[in-house]
Amino acid sequence: MHVRHAILASLLGCSVVACQGGAAAPAAQPAAEPAKVAEPAKAAEPAKPEEKVAAAEKHEGEEGCIYADAHKKEGDEADCPHGGAEGTPNSGEPGHFGAAFALKDTKPLGPLLAAGKDALPKDAVQVSGTVDSVCQKKGCWMVVKDGDQEARILMKDHGFTVPMDTKGKPVVVEGTLEARTFTEAQVKHLEKDAGKDPASASGERTEYVLTASGVKIQNS
Repeated sequence: MHVRHAILASLLGCSVVACQGGAAAPAAQPAAEPAKVAEPAKAAEPAKPEEKVAAAEKHEGEEGCIYADAHKKEGDEADCPHGGAEGTPNSGEPGHFGAAFALKDTKPLGPLLAAGKDALPKDAVQVSGTVDSVCQKKGCWMVVKDGDQEARILMKDHGFTVPMDTKGKPVVVEGTLEARTFTEAQVKHLEKDAGKDPASASGERTEYVLTASGVKIQNS
């Protein structure tokens, strides 16, 4: 009887020791996160027709704008915005646009141009003539004739414009004269601004140009 108890006690002791001294069960590993599937890139939406037209017009303006250099100096894009409101600003005097005149003597435009480009005055001049055509977008340039001579009037720094309905009116302009060659793109741009078909123009064109600080249009 004592022997049986001893055997049972021995077996129970071994079981307890085995449970206490055995290796611990490995901890459960966290489940791996499922791999993320990259979303397919969205295809770019095609440009709308009106956006294509606007882009084409902007490109055309950048290519042919005669005031591109003035815009670059100001840090603006050269998209030929044609200045501010048509016919502004003015000096406060009726019919006078741009800065007030600094000179007192007015000379006819024709004789100055007839002398040839090598004889053009270096300093500013004040000349008279008749408006032959005007930019029909905003009035940002004019062509002035005197007899059989003519000059294109550009507004200094694209800073002001003139009324678009001034064709045939007497005008006095103050500024500097030069001979300037326009590229084919600029020629086409000018033809379009004048309300003509730009496709009819080709090649470069050299013109007399007067960069005006001020313009006085009679009966304006």
